[in-house]
Amino acid sequence: MRNSMTLIAVTSVALLSATAAYAQNQNPLPKASDVLVRYGDDIEGWTVYTNQTRGDCLIVRSDGPSSVQMGVTADQEVGYLGVFTKQDIGLRNGTTSDIFVSIDGNLYKGVATSTSGELKGGFSGGYILTDDPKFKRDVAKKYTMIVFPETKGTFIVDLKGTYRAMAAGRKCLKH
Repeated sequence: MRNSMTLIAVTSVALLSATAAYAQNQNPLPKASDVLVRYGDDIEGWTVYTNQTRGDCLIVRSDGPSSVQMGVTADQEVGYLGVFTKQDIGLRNGTTSDIFVSIDGNLYKGVATSTSGELKGGFSGGYILTDDPKFKRDVAKKYTMIVFPETKGTFIVDLKGTYRAMAAGRKCLKH
C-alpha cells in the first residue's frame, strides 16, 4: 500500500557547512510545549499553524502513518523539513545521519537528527535543514516526493497544494 503525504520545506544536495553546524546546534521543530494555533483554513490537506511560543509559522500534513512539517527557522535563514512515520525507518534516537528525498528525479541530501519513539502517537523521524532555493522550488512546483529512497522505510509524499500552503505560511510569518 502506498503511503502518501505532503511536504513543504527545504533540503539540499550539498549543504553548506554553516547549515550543517546549525542543524547540530538547534532543533527548529516545534516542541510539545509550544502553543500552536491554526492559521486560516486548510489548503488541500495542509494545515498552517502559527507557533505562538517561538513566533514563527509552519505547515503540516498527515496521512495515515506519516506526517510532514515544513517551515523556516525563527531567524528565517534556514528552511526545515520534518518527516515522521510510524514505520520503522532505521533511524536511531538522537543520532545525526544523512537523509535523502527524491523529487522528480532530483536527489536531495540533508542532515537529519533523528527522534524515535518519543513523539506523540508513536511517530519516529527527523528533520532536514537547508538554504537551497532549488529544493524549495521543487517542493512547491513538483507533484511527488519520495522520502528515504531505497530504504525499508520509503514512502511517497503527494505534493499537491504545497505551493498554495507555502504562500499561506509566508503570509502567516508576516502577521
